[in-house]
Amino acid sequence: MNNLYEILKRLYIHLIFLILLGISLSLYFNTTYYQKSQVGAVTKSISGLWHKQASQVTGLFQLQRSNVLLLLENVRLRNEIEGYRLKLQMLQDSFMRIEDTSGLFRYIPARVIDNSINSRHNYITLDAGSKDGAYKEMGVICKNGVVGIVSATTKHFASVISLLNTDVRVSAMHKKSGAFGAVSWDGMNYRRVVLDEIPLHVNVAVGDTIVTSGFSTIFPRDIPIGRVVDFYNKDGSFLQITVELFADFKTLDYVYLVDSKVKSEVDRLQTMK
Repeated sequence: MNNLYEILKRLYIHLIFLILLGISLSLYFNTTYYQKSQVGAVTKSISGLWHKQASQVTGLFQLQRSNVLLLLENVRLRNEIEGYRLKLQMLQDSFMRIEDTSGLFRYIPARVIDNSINSRHNYITLDAGSKDGAYKEMGVICKNGVVGIVSATTKHFASVISLLNTDVRVSAMHKKSGAFGAVSWDGMNYRRVVLDEIPLHVNVAVGDTIVTSGFSTIFPRDIPIGRVVDFYNKDGSFLQITVELFADFKTLDYVYLVDSKVKSEVDRLQTMK
């Protein structure tokens, strides 16, 4: 108790001073317009700065929240698109496994996992093999036209001789006239092949369509190959026709193997000749 009394006694003068100072300041600011306005200005400035900083912080949190929401929406849309893509591919696969109207061919979907266009002897590797029904000498097409011919298979994969291989010749036809010949690649431009053996009297024009002839069990008739971009008299008897391919071999992705249901029968018949 004595200690408390000593402390109060020691601080008595200071407490009286602080009380009087507070009363004086209160009277001064309440009666002096200038000082009152100055204090008000300072208060408003401090208040404005506080609200500005608070607003910036709030805006930052709102921006971060918006970014998170956009990211989540982007993920949702990507997953949705991927789901539609897979459904579309399943429908395409199911469709291409259905027999064609002639009943002589069926189509097996596959995907390109390796491809070359820079050699004179280009090959393509597919992710479908013997377990999927692939076998040697099957035709391979894509949505735009002829791709090549299967040269070998394993259980899970197939090797395809590309149409961009100087060793390949495919029986082809000038669609408008029905005149047939063979297309081959000269090893130059990966977008163009050459059609020969078309007689001079055939009325050929730039823009005409070239298709498969159907004269073999490798490709059905009328599979697109390309369009005529140039032609000339080769030797006085036949035309040499430059054909721009419909299929872009640089962007090959999904393809279809052509399974001929009568291949073995036709092959046996040809050996009897």
